[in-house]
Amino acid sequence: MSKEKIIFSVDRKSAHEGENVMVAWECDLPDAVTLTINNGYTTSQIQLADSGSRSVTMTKSKGKTTLRLTAAFGGRIERKEIDVRVQNLKVTRTYSAPNRGRSGARGGSHRNFSLRGWWERVAYRLRSYWQRVKYAWQTMPPKTKRIYKFMLILLAAMWLSSLSQGRGYKAGYERGFQDAVEMQAPTLPSLPNEQSTPQGKVMPAEPFPNVDKPELPTNEL
Repeated sequence: MSKEKIIFSVDRKSAHEGENVMVAWECDLPDAVTLTINNGYTTSQIQLADSGSRSVTMTKSKGKTTLRLTAAFGGRIERKEIDVRVQNLKVTRTYSAPNRGRSGARGGSHRNFSLRGWWERVAYRLRSYWQRVKYAWQTMPPKTKRIYKFMLILLAAMWLSSLSQGRGYKAGYERGFQDAVEMQAPTLPSLPNEQSTPQGKVMPAEPFPNVDKPELPTNEL
């Protein structure tokens, strides 16, 4: 009886969304080993060693996640599949009934908002999103990871550069405005009836010189 080329197993065949399933495999001198994960929405592949074990995070699926181990032996390819039943997380919405007074007045069709229910929905969405990002990062090829890291570093450098430029523009504008305020206005020529003081202020001179008023003739009656 010939020895099996592939040995593939999991520690359990049912799990909840966000939980980990331990996968173990052993191949007899393969050329390449690949683990394919299909949750019904997306498919990802992981390059593996000839033998070993690792944990796989169960993400949101259409009822089950298929784990397929593929090994290449020269020109021959062998596969083994295992289905893991995944139970997706459910959000329970909680609302409190409207309070009624002693008079029996109706509270209307509006329901009181439950802060606890809202926080449960937000926490579920954040946890689910984080599990998907973590799973996508774990299954991402190394070359793609390097590209994403380079893009993040480039975006951070651009953001810091724009922030420093904005501060420089603001400081230059404030200095220019202050210089414009401190500039002295040009000195206007003084009018004949004005005189300048040493401080640069213009003071009105005497409106009329001291001239004797002429005597008007009086009509004799």
